[in-house]
Formats: sequence, C-alpha cells, structure tokens
Amino acid sequence: MASNQKTLLEDPRYTEFIERYAFDISRFCIEVCGEEPTYQQIELFDSVSAPGSRTSVSSGHGTGKTHGFGVIALWHLLCFHNSNTLISAPKLDTVQKGVWKEFADLKQKIENGTQRWVMDYVDIKDQRVYVKGFKLSWWIIAKTAPRGSPENLAGAHRDWLLWLVDEASGVPDANFGVITGSLTDARNRICIASQPTRASGFFYDTHHSLSLDEGGRWNALVFSSEESTLVSQEFIREKRQQYTKEEYDIKVLGKFSDMSSKYLLGASAIEACYRRNVIYPSDEYGWLVPVDVGGGGYRDASVIFAMKVVGYGEFGADARRVQLVRVPLLANDQDPSMLHGRVTQETAELSNSTAVVDAGGMGVIVCKQLENNNVQLVKVNWGAPNWAREYKERYKNQRAQAICGLARAITEGRFGIDGNVPLAYVKQLVREGARLPYYYDEKARRGITSKEDMRSEGISSPDAFDCAAFAFLESAHYSIAEGSSVLAASALDAARERLLAQMEALAP
Repeated sequence: MASNQKTLLEDPRYTEFIERYAFDISRFCIEVCGEEPTYQQIELFDSVSAPGSRTSVSSGHGTGKTHGFGVIALWHLLCFHNSNTLISAPKLDTVQKGVWKEFADLKQKIENGTQRWVMDYVDIKDQRVYVKGFKLSWWIIAKTAPRGSPENLAGAHRDWLLWLVDEASGVPDANFGVITGSLTDARNRICIASQPTRASGFFYDTHHSLSLDEGGRWNALVFSSEESTLVSQEFIREKRQQYTKEEYDIKVLGKFSDMSSKYLLGASAIEACYRRNVIYPSDEYGWLVPVDVGGGGYRDASVIFAMKVVGYGEFGADARRVQLVRVPLLANDQDPSMLHGRVTQETAELSNSTAVVDAGGMGVIVCKQLENNNVQLVKVNWGAPNWAREYKERYKNQRAQAICGLARAITEGRFGIDGNVPLAYVKQLVREGARLPYYYDEKARRGITSKEDMRSEGISSPDAFDCAAFAFLESAHYSIAEGSSVLAASALDAARERLLAQMEALAP
C-alpha cells in the first residue's frame, strides 16, 4: 500500500471520505471517479443513495445504466464498512463482461484523480472486488441462479447490503423472492434495471403495482435513449428505420409494450396478402424454392413453395419482397426419402433457382441428395444464431429472424400470394400464421415459442408458415432469373427514353 496504514479503516483520510460521499453517489462519481454523469445517471444515483432504497430502471439502449452500476458498486464498497454488494443477471457472463469491465475503467480514472489513495486498499479480481484485509467480509461479487434453483441466491444478509440486478425482466420471479427476502435490515438497498421486455412479472410490477405512484416502495425510473446525451441522433434515426414500433418502444424509449396479443400476427393481415402482387415487371427477381421436410408417417407436413424474391433485409428501399407463385407440395404423407426428386424437378423448371431446405432431421438426407443432383442449395438451421450483428442483437436465433421477417413483410405489404394458389393452402397459412406465440428474452431479443411448447398449448406445427419464412432468412440469397433481367432491362430502357423526352421538352 502507498499509505503507511495497515487497513483502510486506519487511514486518517477515510473518515472525511465517508462523511463526504456516503450518501451522495453523484458527488462520488464527479469527485472520486472524475466523471460528469448524465442527468439520467444522476437521477439513478440520487435514488440509490438513500438507505433502504428500492430502485427500478426501465431503459432503452445506451443510457449508461451498466456504467452506473459500476459506479454504484464501488461507492457502496468504499463508503460502508463490511458492506456486501451482489451483482446479478440471468447469466453470469452478462455481469462479468459488463460491470466488471466498468470496474477496470473506473479504477484507472480514480487513480488519476484527487482521491487516488483510496484505490490502494482495493483489489479487483475476476470474480471478486474487495477491500484488502477483509476479503471474506467486505466485497463485491457476481451471483446468479439457474431457472428453478432460486435457493442459490440465498444466504445474503448484512447491515450494509446492496443488490444490483441487470436484465431484470429476464430474472425469474422466484429469484426475486429470495433476493428481496434477504433485505432484512432497514439500510439494505436494491437496484434493478432492464429493457422492458415483458408486460408481466416482478420487474413489470415494480413499475406498476409496486411503484411509489401506486403506494409501493419502488422508485420507477424510465430512461429513453432519445433523451440520453450518450446516444447519437444517427443511432436514433437508424433504429427508427430498423425496428418495428414495438421494438422501438422497448429498446429505445424504455417503455413497456402493451403486447395485447401473445401472437405475432392477426389473421386479417395474412388474408390481405392473397391476390396481392409485390413483384413488378421492372424487378430483377430471383426464384427461391423453400422446402420444409416433414418427418413422414402423417406426423407433420412436407412443404415446397415456388417464390419470386427481390431485395434483402427488413427495412429500407431494398427490403425483401416475396411473391408466393405456386405450391408444388403441401402434404403430410410424403416419403421424405423421395422428396429430393420433387425438389430437383421444381428447381430445374425455374431459371437460376435456389432451394432453401430445412437441414434438420430427415432434411440432412434430402440436402445430401440435392447436392448429388447439383441443385443450388441454402441449408436452414433454425436453432443456430444469426450471422449479422444486427440480427444477433434482435433475434434469439435464425427461426425468430426469419419468422419475424415474414411477419413484418406481411404487415408492410411486401408479401403477396398469387390468386392461382389454392384457397385451402392460403387458409392453412392464415391458421398457422395467426397462432405464433412470441416473446422477448432477457437481452430484448425476439424469440418464437418452441414447437414443443406450442403443442402443449394445442397449437399444431406451423409447417407452411415456416416454409414461407425460409425466404426471409438472412442467408437466403438468390440469383437473377433470366427472364426477369430482360424485362428489367427493357423497363429501364423505356424509363430512360421517357426521361430523355421530358428533358428535350423542357429544353429552351
């Protein structure tokens, strides 16, 4: 230690340090950490500073709450003798990659400031931050519990106890029962924060029935990204384009969505796609042949669609448009081992077409057979994570990305069904698409309820809708069909001629 004292308690500067900062986190942040907190962080700090405080933060992107947790944790450690701070989240790596990184940054800032001496008494390890000489009694640790084992969080009791819980919307209510049960002393504090991904549960209740406004103890704060000085206007503009309204409310405004329906779509939106044309004569479209491989034996259906596609992505001028042109197969009695023949025939009849095939289960064999037949192929692995960062941050897996992409295209008028598609198939798409339960996970990523859980609710496998969604996978690339490029070229030539004629007419 730089000081001659044996412990922090014996340093003569410590008494004045406590008197100045113990009940003022904002002052600690400014004077000790050398930072200028945002007004949202000051609001957070002021709320937590009071002994016995209960604080809940519903936040959009980038408002500085994780950094705020780092400041609060170090403040609590340095200002209260034998204090314990527990930082929790649904997954331990969330804490270690988030708040622990903040500790390293704050340590450097404090050591460059006027109160640098205090860090001589602090040791920051991978799993514990503690005051030297008090490793087992005066510390900050990360602690979580797997779903179904809330007792893993038990045993925390202290005069000066602080819980910080991130991604709180994804923490099981049973865990909060154990956490709040440890707050037995009037001085114990708790602060929880999250994007508001669920319109139910303990975190939701702290902003409603348990809030100060409703006569409860919880100070409910809402941090909008639009109001944060840490978030650029370019970011806000990008998210306005990228996100659906529901996503924007949750991830940017920090508002709970009403999520009045647990289903992704309504029947009327899908019905409106019938006889809608979304591919135009001037489009350079390609052909995709999505294939959902059923298990055979009347368990679930095998589906083959023939679809024209244009564009990529979910938003903007080039957002993907898809036209369902025909349905070569939709049946639950197809032998999966013979399916490759029908797919090979269908792709051969369509110019430069690409098959997009479910590669799970029996689909592995179908994909191998199609490769042997030299069919241009994209393999679908529903459970795998997405490749693009944008999709990784928004969706649980490829299944969620594709199905939500199709749902958005339906609501925005970018999905059409030809009038010659049999009405029975259209009705099946409507039935399946109108009963797709979805959710947000603890990272505010959208997920689609598993087929097993859907079956437990009496919802059959959405084979046809899944197959249509294959066309919206980020990996579903296409080649331009020969006929479409001719049409597009002629349309472009005609447009050029019209423009030249207009320019000549305007010439002096």
